[in-house]
Amino acid sequence: MNEHFSDLGRYVSIFDRLMKMYYDHGLSAFEIGWGQQFYVEYIYEHPGASPQEMAECIRVDKATLSKIIKKLTEVGYIRVEGDEKDRRMKHLYLTEKALPAAEQIKKIHGTFFEDLQAGISREELTVTENTLRRMADNINKKVWHRMEEHHGK
Repeated sequence: MNEHFSDLGRYVSIFDRLMKMYYDHGLSAFEIGWGQQFYVEYIYEHPGASPQEMAECIRVDKATLSKIIKKLTEVGYIRVEGDEKDRRMKHLYLTEKALPAAEQIKKIHGTFFEDLQAGISREELTVTENTLRRMADNINKKVWHRMEEHHGK
């Protein structure tokens, strides 16, 4: 099975680069690209979400999340509000300026999926998605476990 890893890794890398180019092109009129679109979409779908909720869903470390929140705040796409009951808790909201970008992200999802699934059956897509989810879960356990060890948790 190891002899197939280079092919699998290469295709994952190719897929990642092609998705990045696809989304960057589709978002070129906005102040965000591939890297920020996940966060804009998450806040669009979960207004008032906490950074912790978003980090768990997107599977990103706190440092990366902090950089993204800072960038999106600087370009005027999100506002951060403190919780009325717990000052340590923050809530994230999209601004009016971000709404066209969020709507464009949704459009890109639709066209990307149409292009992606051309000639592939619904069953094949379901198996592929489930397999990729399990692979991500497998690696996620190892990566986060190592990060916790590294940070003394």
